[in-house]
Amino acid sequence: MWFKKEIKRRFFIPVAAILIPILLGCSVNWLLPNDLTLVEGEKTEIATQLPVSAKSEESIGVLGITTKPLADAFHLELGSSIMADPIQAGTTKITFYFCNAVPIKTIDATVIPKTTLVPVGKTVGVSLDTKGLLVLGTGQVYVEENDTEEPCKGLLKTGDLLLEANGEKLINKEALVDVVTQSNGQEIEVLLERKGEEKRVEVTPVFSQAEQAYKLGIWVRDSIQGIGTITFYDPNSNQFGALGHGVYDVDTGELMIIKKGMLISSDLTDIVKGKKGEPGELTGIIQRDNVLGEVRKNTEVGIYGSLNETDDFAGTALPIGLKQEVKIGKAEILSNIEGDKVEKYEIEIESFGKGNGKDMMIRVTDKRLLDKTGGIVQGMSGSPIIQNGQLIGAVTHVLVNDPERGYGTFIETMLQEMKNK
Repeated sequence: MWFKKEIKRRFFIPVAAILIPILLGCSVNWLLPNDLTLVEGEKTEIATQLPVSAKSEESIGVLGITTKPLADAFHLELGSSIMADPIQAGTTKITFYFCNAVPIKTIDATVIPKTTLVPVGKTVGVSLDTKGLLVLGTGQVYVEENDTEEPCKGLLKTGDLLLEANGEKLINKEALVDVVTQSNGQEIEVLLERKGEEKRVEVTPVFSQAEQAYKLGIWVRDSIQGIGTITFYDPNSNQFGALGHGVYDVDTGELMIIKKGMLISSDLTDIVKGKKGEPGELTGIIQRDNVLGEVRKNTEVGIYGSLNETDDFAGTALPIGLKQEVKIGKAEILSNIEGDKVEKYEIEIESFGKGNGKDMMIRVTDKRLLDKTGGIVQGMSGSPIIQNGQLIGAVTHVLVNDPERGYGTFIETMLQEMKNK
């Protein structure tokens, strides 16, 4: 019996010696940030509550790092406070060390200039033109009464972007119709983009007796329109960010690749109140003759461009709040749900998520908004989120089964996307 216990003890000790540091290292790694964004001149404390130190590995002029033990020199350091001093705008890397010796994690750190943005919260019309023609699907053409052909089957696919046909740029659907008509049934060379790569294919139209015209048997889209909310604009450049999420094609489910777009004045006409299983929406009329700005980018975390003028979006510029400054608890959103008036409504930040436009779980707590909309509805996406006098993010999604709750994205994510080329 003694012999068996001794074997177990001798086996357990080396195994524990291996597993405990691994498990501890994994736990420490999980508790540390994956990246860090800081504002120039604003020192930030990273309270790890762990025996961890940090060093800025490069670009010392960008970011200074100091580590202060939370215990005195005569005892084991049970925690540390890491002070990040952002000196000037730029990028660097920070490496965290366990007990000042073992490197456990290296992250990217970005220092941005001191930034103030004007939160907007006003609904506008959004009109986006696709880059080329977006293929929604292919189908059959009735060449005779009971005889069909599918000329583009296997050649064109849902999600393809048709850029040119026989050398003609496809700026709209009418341009493609003209090329098909002029082909007289001869083969057409199409330049398309599929999953980011360009390729050429040959398609041959067939003559439809019913329509007395040549057809390819494809459905395409060249533009999309809707209503959304402007989140902010930069008073120094008039650049704006809106929606907080990308514009996706309803048929293909793909993020739309756009050629250009416009912000257009809109008049809200009705509110469809949200309820469990049925998201509500703001409905309105788009005034195409009143262009408010140009849309240049459609990304997973919003649309971006520049405003023609800012008179319609007057407001007070606020400092931005970075993600490490956002707290669980009370906040407010700015939303325009009827008429031209933008109002503040109370919300609660309940938890934090993992990106892709779902950084924060939020709940509407303001009775006025709940009575009018039931919570978050389509068209409110982009409503700025403000906490402690700082612009911290934007509303992005509603939970279909609980319209009082939804998601928000961090403002630093939108700001970074706006500045990306």
